[in-house]
Amino acid sequence: MFSKIKDFFDSKIKKDDQPQTVVRADQVEAQQQRIREQAQQRSEADYQQQHPEQIIEKNLQSFENKTNKLKKKLNIAIITIFGLIILVFLILFYI
Repeated sequence: MFSKIKDFFDSKIKKDDQPQTVVRADQVEAQQQRIREQAQQRSEADYQQQHPEQIIEKNLQSFENKTNKLKKKLNIAIITIFGLIILVFLILFYI
C-alpha cells in the first residue's frame, strides 16, 4: 500500500533527469544573443588576425582625432581665460 502511494507521488513530482520540453522565450532569446555575440567575437578575432595593419591604422586615426579635439578644447579654454583676464584689468583700471 505504501509503495502505491510512493509511486503516485513520484509520478507527480517532476524529476531532474527528464529533459525539459518547454523552454521560456526569454531563455531562448538570451541563448541566441550569446550565440550571436560569440560569432561576432570570432569574426572580429579572425579579421584582426588577417588585417593587423588596418587595425593599427584605425587606432592611430582615432587617437589623432581625440588629440585634435582635445587641442581645440584647450585652445578655446586658454583664449577664454586670457579674454577674461583682460576684461578684469580693464574694469579695474577704468572704474
